[in-house]
Amino acid sequence: MSVIRTALEALYRWTAYAGAVFIIGIGLLITSQVLGREIGVQVKGADDITAWSVVAAGFLPLAHTYRMNGQIRVTLLIERLSGFPRRVLELLVLSVALFFVGYLCFSAFDMAWDSFRFGDLSQGLIVIPLWIPQISIGTGTLVLVIAIIDDVISTMLGRAPSYVTAAVAASEQHDREISDRSGGG
Repeated sequence: MSVIRTALEALYRWTAYAGAVFIIGIGLLITSQVLGREIGVQVKGADDITAWSVVAAGFLPLAHTYRMNGQIRVTLLIERLSGFPRRVLELLVLSVALFFVGYLCFSAFDMAWDSFRFGDLSQGLIVIPLWIPQISIGTGTLVLVIAIIDDVISTMLGRAPSYVTAAVAASEQHDREISDRSGGG
């Protein structure tokens, strides 16, 4: 089981790293455009590549963000429950999330497949097959589907979902920092 856990954590971490690489790429492209304007050089296709990179930077780290409790969750009802009723509600919420994210994943790969099948090309200064930038949407949502399934299984086994564990760990870290500051004088 620890081999699977290690592989899943690596998958979540590496898709987050890939998103970070796209953010760095966006910064480099914007910098090159600014510097290019100063010396009279146009960076061709930078706007298109930046737009595709924004999509990749948004979708690829979804699973990591989800597992680290980095997304907004409305917990008005679920936080008032504990034990079996909470686990049932967590499973219900996770199942609904799995359905919608699964549908998004299917739709994203279907869109990329259609672009591949029909030979759709970008309309900008750099002409590339559209399925290439579109695949980041499917990949990011697929890894999020895997993360949600991971939490469904954990919850069914009686463990807390990853986002709850991350929230508790963050709260404990915050309490330690407050304690250190007040005790350190």
